[in-house]
Amino acid sequence: MAGNKNSGRRPLPANVHALRGNPSKKPGHELHDNGAPSLKVEAPPCPAFLTKDAKAEWRRIVKDLEILGLLTKVDRAELAVYCQAWGDWKQAREKIAELGDSGMVANTPSGYKQMSVWMQVANRAEERMRSAGSSFGLNPSARAKLGTGHVTQGELFPNEQAETARKYGL
Repeated sequence: MAGNKNSGRRPLPANVHALRGNPSKKPGHELHDNGAPSLKVEAPPCPAFLTKDAKAEWRRIVKDLEILGLLTKVDRAELAVYCQAWGDWKQAREKIAELGDSGMVANTPSGYKQMSVWMQVANRAEERMRSAGSSFGLNPSARAKLGTGHVTQGELFPNEQAETARKYGL
């Protein structure tokens, strides 16, 4: 048996395929007719339960993701996970810096050294941040999968999407 519909690489969304410069040279109708529902590029509202640092990260990143066409309202939960993980990571790293050497290594009651609780929190938050951030191309390997967009005619006119893509190395 040759495989099923889950075999092979996952198809890229049309906007990501366009950002890469259409390397497969697919015609436009094939890019938009891949069976996936098309959603309007629109920033979701920021969840009220996020911490102050997470909300600041939300405000920082949402506009650029919207310009790049990588964000819709249904992406709210994934983006909230990324932003809250960033907020948790920032808080843990600040606490580690405040505690100095004891922020990274702690002594157990029996006298053994182990990774401090703050370092464990920072590491787990970093893992969550990397995982959720890769959905939006927020780390170098995820951006490499997006590739570089080659804009031809857009260079003649102001192009906010191309400028934002260049800002993130796309």
